[in-house]
Amino acid sequence: MKILIVEDDTAKLRNIAAALTEIDGITLDDITSLTDATAAKRLLRESNVDLIVLDLHLPDRIDLPATPTGGLDFMRSISKRPDFFVPTHVVAISGNPDSLSAAAEDVGELWGVIRYDPTSTQWRDQLKSRVRYAQAAWRSMVGRPRETRRGDVAILTALNEELDAILRLPLEWSEFRPEGDGTRYYEATIETGKGPMRLVAATASRMGMAAAAVLASKTIDLYRPSYLVMGGVTGGVRNRVNLGDILVADPSYDWGSGKYEIVDGKPEFAPNPDQLRVHPDLRPELVKASKDKLLLSAIRASFPGAKPNHELECHVEAVGTGAAVLSDAAMVDGIKFHNRKLYGVEMEIYGLMMAAEICAKPRPLAFSVKAVSDFADPTKDDDIRPYALHASANFILRFVTDYIGAR
Repeated sequence: MKILIVEDDTAKLRNIAAALTEIDGITLDDITSLTDATAAKRLLRESNVDLIVLDLHLPDRIDLPATPTGGLDFMRSISKRPDFFVPTHVVAISGNPDSLSAAAEDVGELWGVIRYDPTSTQWRDQLKSRVRYAQAAWRSMVGRPRETRRGDVAILTALNEELDAILRLPLEWSEFRPEGDGTRYYEATIETGKGPMRLVAATASRMGMAAAAVLASKTIDLYRPSYLVMGGVTGGVRNRVNLGDILVADPSYDWGSGKYEIVDGKPEFAPNPDQLRVHPDLRPELVKASKDKLLLSAIRASFPGAKPNHELECHVEAVGTGAAVLSDAAMVDGIKFHNRKLYGVEMEIYGLMMAAEICAKPRPLAFSVKAVSDFADPTKDDDIRPYALHASANFILRFVTDYIGAR
């Protein structure tokens, strides 16, 4: 079991390490120690741990003083972003009264907060009891054989109606529910130029980057697909796309990533987005498909309902992902101000791309195919939504059969 201690007090760190190594099966080789939140975040971007023993009175950086809410702020940060490995168990420990008060108000019993008192042995007994529980849970998972299934292409969505559009594709879908997992996966086989390929489709429990990242991670772990794609609908930038057009996000970025700075006495948001690109082995195929007029015309013609007067187009361009549904043109203009090449805004793609980027090898080639259902402003018109859902789902199928299947 891998344990991370985040603690800036050397004497307290020694005492915690000594208590942990009194537990059968735990040695110093199992323990990594860091002294500040930034160093811990750096580690959790690259690798996972099974247990964190966290000081609540913690500095953000090694050159800064500790703050009473440093540990709480650290946990909020890693739990809200998809680019961190979030540990299964966290035990918070502090002797600082302000930190203990903040933790009691914020999380109560959730993390198992322990009051540290070097003159008492009570904290040692509490710590060892909770770590033994985490150790037992870890051993039960390690000893359980992990189920894996074949899946060449995984298609994920954020909404049930987006999944329904995938399931309406002319394939023979069958449902699969893993033991202990509430997600329903749908599996089908298609014939391609290089032989049969196995598709799997699923939808997240809710909208947003976090839910998309969790579903993507579970799907990757269960199916180990070669390709991972997000389908569905998106908001588009007016005068750059038409309603119903297809957007393939490249790059994808989190438009809400950054910090607030005080400028002329007022808080001003300074974005600092991390951009994720489609793999260079896959991008040329997507660009080629985006210019395939016969393919796009066939998708448009196959929709049985009312469709836009213009031809269907596909754009391989920048799409921003954020934590909120946008219906304010001024807000979209603000996002566009920081990225002049922005073509769309939505809530999930960056989470899926990040999950594919940091998962264990072999990693899938990830991309997205969403169709424009509105312009992210108050003039939303749901009449175009069925057409957009159809365009997204059918482009995915045709790209798999005509391009991936022919590679």
